[in-house]
This record gives sequence, C-alpha cells and structure tokens, in this order.
Amino acid sequence: MPSDATRKLLKVFGIAVTDFEDQAEALLERAEALKARGAPPGEVVALLEEAIRAVAMLMEHWGEVERHLQESQRRVLGAARAVVEAGRRKP
Repeated sequence: MPSDATRKLLKVFGIAVTDFEDQAEALLERAEALKARGAPPGEVVALLEEAIRAVAMLMEHWGEVERHLQESQRRVLGAARAVVEAGRRKP
C-alpha cells in the first residue's frame, strides 16, 4: 500500500506535469507570435531560456519520483531475497 509520502510525491509530480503542460502551451503560442512579427533574437533567446527552466524543473520532479521508486524497489527486492535465502537454508 502506498505511503503518505508516496501519495504526496505523486501529487506534487502530477501538479508539476500539468503546470509544465500549461507553460509549454503558452511558450509555444508566444513563439508563434514572436515568429509572426519577426521578433529580434534577444526575445527568442529569452523565451528559450524560459523553456529550458521549465523542462529542468520538470526533470527535477521526475528525478524525485524516480529516486523514491528505486528505494521502494530496493526495499522489496531485499525483503524478497531474505525470504528466498531463508527458504533455501531449510532442510
């Protein structure tokens, strides 16, 4: 059964994903507007920097989920290994 920490982590990640999607959509719309009006390179660079920050933030949240999942897997594998090894030692 998932722990409260797991639920909280997944909730935060879910919010981060939907925030990213909203932000990405807005960035794409702004990029189209910049392109349409022939914006100077500095404006495009600023937009790209914002996109980079958004992706980096999402990657950080994903990393937290991944680390949590790996720890859960290690715990389950360790417990399973202990049971298997104990079963092998019995006559």
